[in-house]
Amino acid sequence: MPNKNNRRQFLKHATITTGVFSIIPRHVLGGAGYTAPSDELTKGIIGVGSMGRGHIDYEGRLLAVCDVDSGHLAKAVERQPGIKTYEDFRELIGQSDIDVVHIATPPHWHALMSIAAAQAGKDIWCEKPMTRTIGEGIAVKRAMERTGRMFRLNTWFRFASNFYGMGVPVKPIKKLVENRVFGWPLKVTLNATTGFDWKFYWSGRTNLDPMPVPEELNYDMWLGPAPFKP
Repeated sequence: MPNKNNRRQFLKHATITTGVFSIIPRHVLGGAGYTAPSDELTKGIIGVGSMGRGHIDYEGRLLAVCDVDSGHLAKAVERQPGIKTYEDFRELIGQSDIDVVHIATPPHWHALMSIAAAQAGKDIWCEKPMTRTIGEGIAVKRAMERTGRMFRLNTWFRFASNFYGMGVPVKPIKKLVENRVFGWPLKVTLNATTGFDWKFYWSGRTNLDPMPVPEELNYDMWLGPAPFKP
């Protein structure tokens, strides 16, 4: 039986560097063996839209999902039958048998959910951006230090050999920059987008017409700490 992802593996993956929580990936040790249920990594996902559903296939056994959109919950259950579903994220982080909480919500929820999950004794795997502001990021960092929990930011492209299959050698370039082969300071020029035209189209738009709240969406809970804008 293949060796399942477990807590020890998650611990080996996680590290804290220069005050920022990140991950240094490594090849998983091979070999067959039995992993006791008590040693198997379990997870819950908050936010199972298009980005969050990708976390279903990430390491760990999925026990529960949470979303303020009932349509998103239905799609997640279709992918993984038998899991628990919640509308309130506090119920998910209160589930005692969950080890790691994945956060794939809009960014305005990231800080509060990360801190709440850490206080509930969970480790966190959060989508980018880590937070909206530097202040929120510092608050999350302090919460992890205070609780002793681990925080993994899902910026895995920096460790990939290719960027979205386009042949851009991200990992070798990162190594060259770290070793200052290019000299310092280093000037990097970026385009407005990285091939995602829809991001360029929607980012910063202020001319959008008001739309009715979908029946399947709990808009108040979606807003959370964000200001109400009709």
